[in-house]
Amino acid sequence: MRRFAYAFAVSAMLAVPALAGPNEDALIAADKAFNDMAQKDGVVAAFAAYAAPDARMFRGEEAIVSGPAEIQALMEEQYSHGGSLTWTPTEAVSSADGTLGFTHGRWTYVSPKNGAGETVTQLGSYVSIWAKQPDGSYKFSVDIGNPDRPTEPQD
Repeated sequence: MRRFAYAFAVSAMLAVPALAGPNEDALIAADKAFNDMAQKDGVVAAFAAYAAPDARMFRGEEAIVSGPAEIQALMEEQYSHGGSLTWTPTEAVSSADGTLGFTHGRWTYVSPKNGAGETVTQLGSYVSIWAKQPDGSYKFSVDIGNPDRPTEPQD
């Protein structure tokens, strides 16, 4: 009986990571679909569509940007002159029941062309906390993006 209990415990522990995979896959898929919408329909439309009712954005401003309407207004202001934002999730972590999780990854922002026809590219990282909605979809509840630190000039 002791061997059976031990074998059952080991089997259960090995099965747990396999059971967690679909939740993380769903979070990665939601984050990729979010980026895909930003490329197809624009950053403003994507952030408006993927913001949960309780969404918060942390972008280094003093005030937290709260709710879909404020998030949409911020994105409209930031992208009124153009520019593009793309991102790629690199990892997802989920609660056991799949109702809450986070993704993190890298983003790239390319400014609109200036008077000389030049653009500026910024790189950074982000973390998005996702909540499963009543309809089964995921929307972000928290979005935090940070630019990379400036590199030191080489001698």
